[in-house]
Amino acid sequence: MRNFTRLNWFKRSAGVSYAVAALGVTAAVIANLLLETYLQASPTLFLFLCAIILAAWFGGVGPGLAATALSVLAFDYFFLAPIYSLDLALRDLPRIALFAMAGLFVVGLIAAQRNTAESLRRSRADLQDKVWDLEKLNAALQIGETYLAEAQRLSHTGSFGWNVSNGEIVWSKESYQIFGYDPANRATIEIVLNRVHPDDVALVRQVINRAMTHKKAFDFEHRLLMPDGSVKHLDVVAHPLIDEPGELRFVGAVMDVTARKKSEEALRKSEQRYRHLFQHMPIALWQVNAGELVELFKRLRAEGVTELRPYIDQHPHLLQQLADAVKIEEVNERMIELFGARDASEILGISRFRHIPPDSFLRGLESRWRGEPTYQEETKIVTLDGRVIDVLTTATRPGLITDPDMSLMGIIDITERVRAQEMLQRVQAEFAHAARLSMLGQLTASIAHEVNQPLTAIVTNGQVGLRLLNRSEPDLAEVRELTKCVVDDARRAADVIVRVRAMATRQAPEQTLLSLDEVIREALTFLRHEVQSHGLILRHHLNPAAPKVLADRTQLQQVIVNLTVNAIQAMAHAATPRRILVIRTTLSDPHTLCCTFEDSGPGIKPEHLDHLLDSFFTTKDAGMGLGLPICRSIIEAHGGCVRADNESAYGGARFSFTLPAKPH
Repeated sequence: MRNFTRLNWFKRSAGVSYAVAALGVTAAVIANLLLETYLQASPTLFLFLCAIILAAWFGGVGPGLAATALSVLAFDYFFLAPIYSLDLALRDLPRIALFAMAGLFVVGLIAAQRNTAESLRRSRADLQDKVWDLEKLNAALQIGETYLAEAQRLSHTGSFGWNVSNGEIVWSKESYQIFGYDPANRATIEIVLNRVHPDDVALVRQVINRAMTHKKAFDFEHRLLMPDGSVKHLDVVAHPLIDEPGELRFVGAVMDVTARKKSEEALRKSEQRYRHLFQHMPIALWQVNAGELVELFKRLRAEGVTELRPYIDQHPHLLQQLADAVKIEEVNERMIELFGARDASEILGISRFRHIPPDSFLRGLESRWRGEPTYQEETKIVTLDGRVIDVLTTATRPGLITDPDMSLMGIIDITERVRAQEMLQRVQAEFAHAARLSMLGQLTASIAHEVNQPLTAIVTNGQVGLRLLNRSEPDLAEVRELTKCVVDDARRAADVIVRVRAMATRQAPEQTLLSLDEVIREALTFLRHEVQSHGLILRHHLNPAAPKVLADRTQLQQVIVNLTVNAIQAMAHAATPRRILVIRTTLSDPHTLCCTFEDSGPGIKPEHLDHLLDSFFTTKDAGMGLGLPICRSIIEAHGGCVRADNESAYGGARFSFTLPAKPH
């Protein structure tokens, strides 16, 4: 309560009040003595009565009584015979008694007046406190009403009161806003029903009648049809209040839930679309619950595991435990068909990851361990009916943060595609073999030259050896040296035949770690006669620091020979006066090795650049258009790529291919 400053000027300490009483009586005594001495007047009790009144008024009952007692004693002592004595004559007793009674009466009267004044002051102060509290309460109510109105506006919620007895309805401002009426209009059941959607009028009337009959709370939703043709959805809730016998009131709220309804409808349609897509997509889909797997991962991380695969290598039993922790919750029709199941029950609820190769499953686990949202891999699976099919699996985990337990997995049967790729690879191998045979036919002169050189050397060394042996004293040391030369030349001829046979035979690719510069040197050995006969300046810039590549030797030789022959033929066809071909091996980056062929020929026509590596595209009159496409297929099969442009430093064409480098 508020503390008001009160005018209590008459409140003093007890000592001061009694001192005032004593001083008042003393003053009365002195006044009477002066009257008696100078005016020859008889002493009067009136002055003592004034002292009593002053003491009672100033100090209250106690000082008033003290002043009365002092006045009686002083009057008896100073003014009644015998004076200066407290002996009281009987004749003066009535007078003194009457005075004492008058004094007591005055004291009581003044005390009553004081109490009344104090009571009035307290009442006034209490009234002022209550007024102040009411002002604060009124201000709080106004603020609360403002907050309530704003909250109703923000939440699209209006309040109402309904007196069933007289039909009176009280609406808040937001209720008028929701129903689209001016607040000047009087709310009635009729104007409510005028806004209700025609299809919901019967429902609203039924709720109203039931509430009036059974006097129970109600909570229901219905629609409004607004004048502009729009539709609102309302949620109405109310409970009864019975103030007087026979008088029923309802207090409630009406909420505009149109936005929520639209969101729910959009969510429902989205869910329906998802269900439809999930069930009828031509891709086999399953929804996975990985809750147990997530908990296992948490425990492993808590134990300090940072790399999953090394830990599983040390604890091989854990892989099966992780597989059992992944459960299939839902599958579509295509998955049932793909797995050869009779219905979904054969797949749901248990782990089917035993049908996926352990390595593939482990790679998928590592992807989830790293927190990747998607993972894709080609693998094989074993169906329920025992078939082994090639599939492309894609795992997506859209809720790694919000819903880490759920993931979706799609499986596409690529068996036919894999078979087609295998067939294509066989056809490409056949074309490559045919191209090699065609190339060997073109290089017959070079091969003959390569073989003829060691054979000629063998014949010459053999003849010289025979002459030395026919001497009377043969030089055995020189014969021995000539015999070694014959053996070396025979081996060189045999090596040429082996290389020709390797390129001519249809062998399965065998990838080994190779030095690319060494393969280039071997391939150029076939072409020495071709290079010399065309007057070609051939430079091979080796890179001793280049890492090795994992490749098939014969196929790489075919690529190098093909690109070199193409450059020789292009420069010969254009009659280039100065024919230069530079082969260079470089590192594009620490993981990629690049081999570049730059010539001084006429270059590639701009309109041919985009089609040069296409199958059966050729710029030669008698060409088949297979050489460069085969080179591209070989390089791409090794994880690299082939490029062609006119950026040669010698003015002609530039061909290059890349291969993944393997560290030493």
